[in-house]
Amino acid sequence: MRATAYSYRNDPAVPAFDDARPIVIFDGLCVLCSRGVQWMLDRDPMGKSRFAVIQDPLARALYGHYGLDAEAFDTFMVLTDGLPHTRWAGVLAAAKSMPQPWRALGVAGRIVPDAIGDRVYDWVQRNRLTWFGQRSTCRRPEGGEAQRFLVES
Repeated sequence: MRATAYSYRNDPAVPAFDDARPIVIFDGLCVLCSRGVQWMLDRDPMGKSRFAVIQDPLARALYGHYGLDAEAFDTFMVLTDGLPHTRWAGVLAAAKSMPQPWRALGVAGRIVPDAIGDRVYDWVQRNRLTWFGQRSTCRRPEGGEAQRFLVES
């Protein structure tokens, strides 16, 4: 996916938001996705990444801006420095937003060609709900997590 940094700022369909830190957009109903976010929060409680669920209008607008189908949700997205990273590149961007040793793994992961990483990502993504299940309600911030989530008001 080719994109221009911060192009969504000129898109009237995308509401203004604080994009100074990386944003991980995930499926708030997917157990695997929600556990992945919790894993990141547990290992980096004061971290720089923020999170948004695809079920919220802002995340849906960003997906639409980049020509992705929010209904199908066939990839999560990490928005860093105004650029979207999806599939395998998204996994690596999420890792690079973490403290060491996870950041180093995100850098080292570049040795895996995108064609292979994307194929593995797609396989897990297609099977995630069958393997891990689906939540009955959307994942929302708990306790002190609120500052790490972009939540629609």
